[in-house]
Amino acid sequence: MKIIMDNSIKIKKRNAGIDLVRLIAMFCIIINHFLFIGNILKKYPKYQKQLIYLHILTDWHNNGFALISGIVGFKSNRYSNLLYLWITVFFYSFGIHAFTKIFIKKFIIIDDISIEFFPIIFKRYWYFTAYFGMYLFLPVINKGISFLSKSELKSVVISTLGIFAFWKDFKNPKKDVFNMKSGSSTIWLLTFYLTGAYIGKYRVVYFGLKKYIFCFICFFIYLSSSYLYIKIKIDNIFLGKGVFLKELNCIFSNILTTRFDSFLKIVQSITVCLFFLQLNYNKYIHKTICFLGPLIFGIYLIHIHPIIWINIIKHIFDNESKELNLIPIIITVFRKSLKMFVFCILIDYIRFLIFKLLRIKELCIILDSVINTYFL
Repeated sequence: MKIIMDNSIKIKKRNAGIDLVRLIAMFCIIINHFLFIGNILKKYPKYQKQLIYLHILTDWHNNGFALISGIVGFKSNRYSNLLYLWITVFFYSFGIHAFTKIFIKKFIIIDDISIEFFPIIFKRYWYFTAYFGMYLFLPVINKGISFLSKSELKSVVISTLGIFAFWKDFKNPKKDVFNMKSGSSTIWLLTFYLTGAYIGKYRVVYFGLKKYIFCFICFFIYLSSSYLYIKIKIDNIFLGKGVFLKELNCIFSNILTTRFDSFLKIVQSITVCLFFLQLNYNKYIHKTICFLGPLIFGIYLIHIHPIIWINIIKHIFDNESKELNLIPIIITVFRKSLKMFVFCILIDYIRFLIFKLLRIKELCIILDSVINTYFL
């Protein structure tokens, strides 16, 4: 009986909604990489607008990961977690290079082996490089979050989002005043981390509304904001209808962009995450989601590695017919994305078992304790 109770406690420690957001976000990343790096948009110009709409619907992923980091990470920031992630990055950065060099001679390898040893220094994975920089500030950030009141933290979140995103969109969208790099920077991840921390600390849910109503509102905002982008940015519905409407179109064109730090992506990522955090999951779905959740990072590291990128992703649709209609194209994109997703999860599960056998997690915790004891 005691063992059963302990297991149930372990299961409850992971939030299925958070892990599901991670899973869906990673699947969306693969879809977007296939759309652009796989040259789908160029291969099927007839359906470019519809495929761009698919891109808009699935391009909230990076903000989603940053938001989830804040929701779960504001309570603690053990450097052992960062060390474990860094070892995982090195495992794939060096491992894929070495494996292809030895066993797959036909693959093109463009990077020097020294880059594989220092993936962060050479920005092999931009998101992890930005995340690594953000994580170093978290002891100070999390301490501040713990002392701030609800109104104070809300003011910080609103002001940082307002200055780093909205202000630029309205005042000078072409000038990257704060070096945000369209949301691909440490400071933007930190901004969204604070947003997630506010949601996690104060359990922002459905604001007094019934849960299914709140879910519907989130889903509606997500779809309508994506549709609004298409109508204003691509269809130019306001053009040619007067000076005022042209100016209005200019303003909307500035704020409705596909940058991660745009108004559109902020709204999408927050509503999508809140939507899945509201849902209830039966115990079987809960276990499945929580089992797959820790394997998400490996999917990113595998499929975005330059060797995989150049030799597989860029040619993933080469053999597909150019005469496909829209529905078969979308089905093909989802089918190939799912195959890549499942393949990478299987590979990362093997990595997980190797790390478990070598007790890598325990070693990281021990090293973290030694550093805290003798150096901090």
